[in-house]
Amino acid sequence: MQTSTINFKDILESADLRFSPKYFFISNKIKELEVSSKVATTTLGEIADYIISGSYIPKYSSTGTPYLRVGNIKSFELNLNNDDLVFIDERKIEIPEKIKIRKNDILIGRTAVLGFASLSNDLSNRFIISQHLTRLNSKKVPAGYLVAFLNSSLFKKQMDVASYGITRTELTHQQLKGIKVVIPHENILSSINNLVVKADQNHVLAISKINEAKKLFEEEININHQEINEDKIYSVNSADLTDIFTPKFYYPKYLNTLKALKKKFKTIKLGEIADIKRGDEVGSENYRKYIDRKDSDIPFIRTSDLVNYEIDNYPDYYIDEEIYKELKQDLRAGDIIYTKDGKIGLSAILTAEDKCILASGLARIRIKKDLDPHYVFLVLSTNIGYYQAMQRVVIAATLPHLQQERLGEIEIPIINDQTQNKISQLVAEAFKLKAEKKKLFREALTTIEELLK
Repeated sequence: MQTSTINFKDILESADLRFSPKYFFISNKIKELEVSSKVATTTLGEIADYIISGSYIPKYSSTGTPYLRVGNIKSFELNLNNDDLVFIDERKIEIPEKIKIRKNDILIGRTAVLGFASLSNDLSNRFIISQHLTRLNSKKVPAGYLVAFLNSSLFKKQMDVASYGITRTELTHQQLKGIKVVIPHENILSSINNLVVKADQNHVLAISKINEAKKLFEEEININHQEINEDKIYSVNSADLTDIFTPKFYYPKYLNTLKALKKKFKTIKLGEIADIKRGDEVGSENYRKYIDRKDSDIPFIRTSDLVNYEIDNYPDYYIDEEIYKELKQDLRAGDIIYTKDGKIGLSAILTAEDKCILASGLARIRIKKDLDPHYVFLVLSTNIGYYQAMQRVVIAATLPHLQQERLGEIEIPIINDQTQNKISQLVAEAFKLKAEKKKLFREALTTIEELLK
């Protein structure tokens, strides 16, 4: 429990007559920082060259320019998972330049995801932003430092007392301009900025290596997915029925893709080469947000926390270390993490920089023999893996669910050794870059948090 005394005069002088203990705790914290010799303070409005929100565009397309929404905003980097992206056809809809992001813009949410900030880069240049997102930039403060601060506990706490709408949190431009930003001495600011810039470069390079590995795989299997029928009405002979009685299992697009694959390559079932275990549910009463967590708390990874082929090191919730020790989930660097509930079919690889608890909607896949885990991860991340997973999905109450034993039925093609080794090498290099990136981001954010103590 924390206690503090607030003068009635301070309440009357607050911008909107706040009568919130949290508001004044944060106000007092900022006042302490303002008299500190370690840092200076300013407002976001004073340092930002522009603060621009996006627009509502109701009509999506299957291809075109990605249209970013609140679900794409994560700590430090945008979530560019394919199934989280929608697209706008600019041939049919004229898009104002002001709602297209530029490299080194910082993206934040105006609702739902307050307290998270993402840095744009070559992967997201000129993407379109929705009305619930804001892009900003500053020539006075380098983008690497600013995005690190906008993921700090002080920014999150300021967002925690942002004004509220009737049914959901809303952040106005005026409120955003009044947010206090801490500016450390030049050498510390420059050091933090350099850490983030290097981490972001690693991120871009890692994604390019995974994309190159995917291209190699697609060239090797040489299946034209466009030529395989997507019949919506179809029938199945009784002799062809298996123990799975769902229409999706017999969907021609899925079945014919696997048939085309098996004509060219031997396959091996995932369950024959891997140990598969699901995560645990710890109960929402044990969840802690970043601003409430202890230093020893462990990130709690749910299906929404698999981002860009990795686990998010700064998820929505954290769990007490004692629970982590009790669960003994036996997670190791090199394990594949796979979403099997809700948002099914996302995969990641744990790095040496990851320490986490997996929720029950995730499976840990540990390859025991025959194939390199980096190659298996790559297959699971393509249509070959995704189609087989979706065939086996059932609806448990209202939630899509892939049973653990069904996950083990996914067939992995045994392609040319040379190509397989090249794919494994590229993916291994990508995750080495990701591990270094995580270490750099963590160092940058830890340095800021130390300044704020």
